[in-house]
Amino acid sequence: MTDDNDPLLSRAAIAAALLLAAVVTIAGFRLLPPAAAVATGVLTLLMALITLTDLRHFIIPNALSYPAVPLGIAANIAVFHADDWMAGLTESLLGAVLAGGSFFLLRAIWFRLRGIEGLGLGDVKLAAVAGAWLGPALLPPACLAAALAGLAAVIVMAMLPGRKVELGDHIPFGSFIAPVILLFWIWRMSNVVSFW
Repeated sequence: MTDDNDPLLSRAAIAAALLLAAVVTIAGFRLLPPAAAVATGVLTLLMALITLTDLRHFIIPNALSYPAVPLGIAANIAVFHADDWMAGLTESLLGAVLAGGSFFLLRAIWFRLRGIEGLGLGDVKLAAVAGAWLGPALLPPACLAAALAGLAAVIVMAMLPGRKVELGDHIPFGSFIAPVILLFWIWRMSNVVSFW
C-alpha cells in the first residue's frame, strides 16, 4: 500500500501509459473500425496502468478494475455484437462471472488448504475484467497464457545470480493477466483466432 505522499504511479509512468494508449488508438484508426480503435485504446490505457501499479505495489486499484468491466461489456457489444446487443451483454456477463467466480473459488480453496492468500481480490476482479472483454470462449487460453508467463518470470528470477525464490514470495500476477487481456483482445479482433 502507499501513503498519501507516495502516489501509486509516477507522472512518468502515467505519461508513458497515456502515450502508449494514444499510439495504439491512432494506429487502430488506420486498421480498425472506429469503435474497435477506441475500445482498444481504452483497454491499452487500463491494462498499462494496472500492470505498472501491480508491479510497483502488488495491488490492482478498484478505480481501474471496476470501470473496466462495464467498459468491456460496452466494447464487446459495440465491436462484436452491434446488431444484437443482448448477445454481447450475455457473452460479457457470462465471461465476467465465469472468470471472476473461478478465480474467487481458486482463491478460497488455496486459503482453505494452505491458510494463506494465493490470489488477491484484485486478481479476482481483473479476471472478471478479462471475461467482460474476451467473453467465455477465450478465457481458458488467456488464463493459461497468463499463468505460463508468470511461471516463466519466476523461473527467470530463480536463475538470476544471488536471487532465491521462496514459496511465500509475492508475484504481481495482475502484471501478467493485464497484458494477456490486451493481447487476446487484439487477437480476437484480428480474426486470427476464432472462438474455440
